[in-house]
Amino acid sequence: MALLSYLAVMSRWKWLIIGVTAACLAAGFGYVLTRTPMYSATARLLYVQPVTISNPLIQGSYSQTYQAPDIATISAMVGSGQVSGGAFTLLKGKDTSAGYVVKATQPIDTSGNSSATVVGIEAASANPQTAADAANATAQAFVDWRRDTKGTQVQDALTAVKAALKAYTTSTARESAEYLQLKQSEQAFELQLQSLSSDFTIVAPATVPTVPFSPRTMHTLALAGSLGLLLGMVLAFLFEQLDTRVRDERQMTEMLGLSALGHLPSLTRRIPEGAGVQMLSDPSGPMAEAIRVLRGNLSFTGVDGDVRSVLITSSVRTEGKSVAASNLAVSMALAGQRVVLVDADFRRPRIHSYMRVSNVVGLSSVLARRAELSDALVPIPLEGHGSEKGEVAVPEALVREGASVSVMTLAGLGHGGEPALQYSSRQSDGASGSDVDVLLRVLPSGPLPPNPGEMAASQRFGEIIGLLADTADFVIVDSPPLLEVGDAGAMASKVDGVVYVVNMGKVRWPMLERSRAQLEKFPCRKLGMVIVAAKRVHKAVYGYQYRAGSSPGGAPPATGRP
Repeated sequence: MALLSYLAVMSRWKWLIIGVTAACLAAGFGYVLTRTPMYSATARLLYVQPVTISNPLIQGSYSQTYQAPDIATISAMVGSGQVSGGAFTLLKGKDTSAGYVVKATQPIDTSGNSSATVVGIEAASANPQTAADAANATAQAFVDWRRDTKGTQVQDALTAVKAALKAYTTSTARESAEYLQLKQSEQAFELQLQSLSSDFTIVAPATVPTVPFSPRTMHTLALAGSLGLLLGMVLAFLFEQLDTRVRDERQMTEMLGLSALGHLPSLTRRIPEGAGVQMLSDPSGPMAEAIRVLRGNLSFTGVDGDVRSVLITSSVRTEGKSVAASNLAVSMALAGQRVVLVDADFRRPRIHSYMRVSNVVGLSSVLARRAELSDALVPIPLEGHGSEKGEVAVPEALVREGASVSVMTLAGLGHGGEPALQYSSRQSDGASGSDVDVLLRVLPSGPLPPNPGEMAASQRFGEIIGLLADTADFVIVDSPPLLEVGDAGAMASKVDGVVYVVNMGKVRWPMLERSRAQLEKFPCRKLGMVIVAAKRVHKAVYGYQYRAGSSPGGAPPATGRP
């Protein structure tokens, strides 16, 4: 699960990771393009220990004693004036305008024998020919310097020996052991001068390189891409920690302690006024199918038993609680249940807009005792409801069906004296003349009161919910958001259960934490939550829809309702 969580984070921030990686690759490519290609050439020098003419038997001892210091002189002397000056002399007549840099590389033991060690003289230049010429010239200058230095040492020693021999003037003195030893040294030095050679020799001259060693295009791009990927992932996990958006449904349900009753698809950013209910306008669409799933899950939480009234709320506005309440009420009514939909949001009511009923008389009118409850309830005919956009369909539909309708004007309650409509709780069947039950009734919020908080907390509000629960199978109450006002908390004691609507595209973790604290104080049952705009919800989830003309025998297509 941890691995899947990490992969989910990288998937959410994939564009950030891709962008940072691409930026680093572009920077690396730009670096490669702006660098001057540099070429490197190396000449190999072989160290050969010198032979002591006077006593060849001490050659091994000399190797162990003087080999390391002799080799160590290379790094110090390659850049010295004696060697660089000799190399400059050797390079006369050759093109060195590009410049070059020379250094000695580490000794390379080629055979495992400490007396045979290869040392490199490496030259770097923007011109490959200059690099090869500089390496060879420097190597030759170093060999010459080593030979000349040894020759000077031997000559100085020979001069000193000859000066010492001049002190033995008598025949007796010339027969002494000291004199004989000096004569042997003189002969050895003269032989050494005649066979003088350098202890370094060039075994592999530098060749002209064909490929620059700098910049290394593939290496640079690989390094830039790796750094970009690493930086992008670090930024992704950093932003994930700083991001308060809710992305993990499992963590959300665990934190709230509520089960998910249903998942609704994403809603439009701004639902227009007069928008209808999807259960009626698009009965086989994804929203309708999701509402049916929600209705089925609610049936297992006790809605057919001890839970008769449910409060639907959310953390903040525009999360979709009114949409969920309207569609759920219609879905239950279509399933044969008697449902009352109550708009208890006295601050920003929307139920009357979705259900296309008049809001001149409503719950606030009943709470203020300016209207009777039976007069404020609006029966909703489920067939042909809201057939045209913007039409308040209920009154006209009921008139066509022979409903009892009376009109009265409530001063101060309507918008500009708009008439309030009263409806009876039963409809008359025009064919038989008998009354039939109305499965869905709506109690709109009514005119906006000056004291919405007091109305929500009033005892009369609880009495009204109780009366509605006695005459219906289920009462759905749409309340204001939890975090904006305290109306939902005051209404919670008047209902049997609460359903919490969470829109994952709008809420943040701090909001959920505050909402959890509020929900824990509710005295009613917490039935669960409805998740809106979950990542895994899209049209394909509810893709089992009927198509026109698919029914056998030319029958009209099914609506998708149970």
